[in-house]
Amino acid sequence: MRFFDNKRYNKIFGYCFAFITVVLLVVLFLFQWDTVSSFFKNILNVLEPVLWGLVIAFIMNSMVKRTEIILSKTVFRKKAHPKISRAIGIAVASVIIIAVITLVIMAVIPQIISSIPGIYDGLINEVYPAVETWLTKLLDDYPSIASVVSSELDNITSYLSSFVSNLASQLSTLLTSLLSFANSVKNFILGFFVAIYFLASKEVLQMQAKKLIVALFPERIYHPIFTFTSSTNHALLGFIYGKILDSIIIGCLCAVGMLILQMPYGMIISIIIGITNIIPIFGPFIGAIPSAILVLIAEPNKVIWFVIFILVLQQIDGNIIGPKILGNSIGISSFWVLISIIVCGNLFGIVGMIIGVPLFAVIFDLLSAIVRRNLTRKNMPTETSYYSMAGVNIGSEGTIIPAVEVTESTQDVAIADGTEGNSTEASGED
Repeated sequence: MRFFDNKRYNKIFGYCFAFITVVLLVVLFLFQWDTVSSFFKNILNVLEPVLWGLVIAFIMNSMVKRTEIILSKTVFRKKAHPKISRAIGIAVASVIIIAVITLVIMAVIPQIISSIPGIYDGLINEVYPAVETWLTKLLDDYPSIASVVSSELDNITSYLSSFVSNLASQLSTLLTSLLSFANSVKNFILGFFVAIYFLASKEVLQMQAKKLIVALFPERIYHPIFTFTSSTNHALLGFIYGKILDSIIIGCLCAVGMLILQMPYGMIISIIIGITNIIPIFGPFIGAIPSAILVLIAEPNKVIWFVIFILVLQQIDGNIIGPKILGNSIGISSFWVLISIIVCGNLFGIVGMIIGVPLFAVIFDLLSAIVRRNLTRKNMPTETSYYSMAGVNIGSEGTIIPAVEVTESTQDVAIADGTEGNSTEASGED
């Protein structure tokens, strides 16, 4: 759309409009962050089933493709039946996903229900008497601590009374959390059906998306977009499947180790360790802390051995299993992995910690492509090691010009010759 007949005026107007828009967005994000975050959270809540559908369809897509290839080589060798192959592929992928979820639920829920009496007995019969004995001995050996405790007894009593009085509000918060969890389950189920529709008509949706991109962007932009999305799709798929396989292996190894060491709650702890292992860096700690508490309640004398076992298991995963499976599929350094987990975890919780690394990998890949393109246009090297050299000036055509140390004598000569003002420009031209 052109607002002026003169191309120069249209270009100036476009730059001004873009600058004003960026300034307004920056001001809005800086001074109205609560409003902006609330707005985006509401949008995410509305689109949650669609987002679940995209994620599930992305995971199921390779299963559907593999099933279609097998059918084309075995059943439909003479005549292709794409619609029947697609329907069978979606059915097979759906059965696999449902079977995995069902197996996890059947393995976790009965274990949790059967472990509740044991946890309660452990707290009442072992932990509570041990703590009571330790406190009694501590107060007998250190009378000063006993006097401090007796002086603070009134504060403890008032705190307990306020806790009991606020119990209704805490129960209300618990009910809200349960309702939120039920809503997430509902959105996941809806997302599953959305994924089926996505997969059934993925070619049409793909063509529509390409048509829209070609219509909105010039050729020099939409070709890199297609290349970037294709490479990103392979990288993300490799990362997700690799991380799932890595977590399954770690969960199985944890179950075998728990069985050999005769640790309590082996099945529950193995599932916790396997699921939380999907989260890079922080996952092992997130899974190990509640697992160590369970072992401490059941058999306190084994908790140290459990912690040592988990540390050894995570070292094996981080140095042997993980690199073998994932390789360099992430494509970003450990520093950016840490930043991605912190940022996305604060924004989206546990889900953000899981998707943060591949999301940052996509952004990092996009920025790297832009940087490489701009450096190539300037005839500059694209190797990062080139820019680590200290004490040099980088020439406009990629040449390295040694920096000249300016001393008092050289400065006096430059002033006397009248060349001080042109020294920098001359060195740049050389």
